[in-house]
Amino acid sequence: MDVAIIGAGLAGLTAAYALAQRGFNCELLEKSRALGGRMATRRFLDIAFDHGAQYFTVKTAAFADFLREVGVAEAMHPLAAPVVSYPFQDLAAALAEASREAPASNSEFPHRYVFYSGMTALAKSIAQRIGERQIIRECFVEAMAWDAAARRWTLHTRGDNTTLGGTRQADWVVMAIPAPQAAQLLARSRPLPEPFAKLQEALERVTYHPCLTVIWGSPPDSAYPGVGALRAASSRYSVGWLTWLDRIAPYRVPSGQSVAIAQFAPHASRALLDQPEGVVLRTLAMALEADLKIDLPTLQWVQIKQWRYASPAASVTDLDSLTAVSNFNFEACGDYLINGRIESAFLSGLAAADRLGRRVGA
Repeated sequence: MDVAIIGAGLAGLTAAYALAQRGFNCELLEKSRALGGRMATRRFLDIAFDHGAQYFTVKTAAFADFLREVGVAEAMHPLAAPVVSYPFQDLAAALAEASREAPASNSEFPHRYVFYSGMTALAKSIAQRIGERQIIRECFVEAMAWDAAARRWTLHTRGDNTTLGGTRQADWVVMAIPAPQAAQLLARSRPLPEPFAKLQEALERVTYHPCLTVIWGSPPDSAYPGVGALRAASSRYSVGWLTWLDRIAPYRVPSGQSVAIAQFAPHASRALLDQPEGVVLRTLAMALEADLKIDLPTLQWVQIKQWRYASPAASVTDLDSLTAVSNFNFEACGDYLINGRIESAFLSGLAAADRLGRRVGA
């Protein structure tokens, strides 16, 4: 049974892994070179920093078991310094409150975690177990066509490497991309069987928060003492997350260097999408001074990454529309079907694999 999985974020990787364990022949089609979606790590000047998700939590036994099974549990590290909510009147009191935060419900992994080498460690470990030959990178799915007589899909693709162009065949399709991109793919694939129109409408109603991330290096004496990260207690603040990598993950930063990561809140990110670097940095400097009384330090280097689909603001409410298209050998998965946590993407991919397996008796 051939399964084409569109998207190699955590949901797609999990679905491929779970289906391969059941004996399916899976092929992952990923439009970029990187795997893992928002679990993204970039390397620069001997520094490994995450410019998407900043940490993850483990709340279910299924996720804990999976992390051990794919061999990454020993590479998990709790954040090495506290996360403090702002605004606060007194830093010492805020630190004390942060230390009293209740641990996650899973007693085995009760903290906020990062991977030693970066968040992409999980995606890379899953990919090794699936097999790199089953992952086609820089392969964009233009459209799909359903053959009712043969009960098979044809996928029309293109990529930077011209050998990726043309068509691919599959018995099943699992769509593991953000809801807006999934809706666009369905729109490009007309005509499809009638139930797909309702699914497209449901996907178009899903909205996402964007996130703009700014990473910079500065002299080590510019770090904010005693704090690993500051998290906005209200959505009205422009900077939702500010962390010092040399404090929360010091093993990633060479001695004598300071690296900070700021992520704008959704409303500020939306306003800054596609803006020049200078506009972004001026906005960041003003927000830090106004909300945190912190001056933007002398920047030795800076990098900016924008995520248009960082986290779902609303989930799919019409699950019947997804159930209806399963009759056409089709499944979908992604955190927009549950909520925006990393673990949700895993659970969604696992659920899609289970549904497909049950339908074919595997």
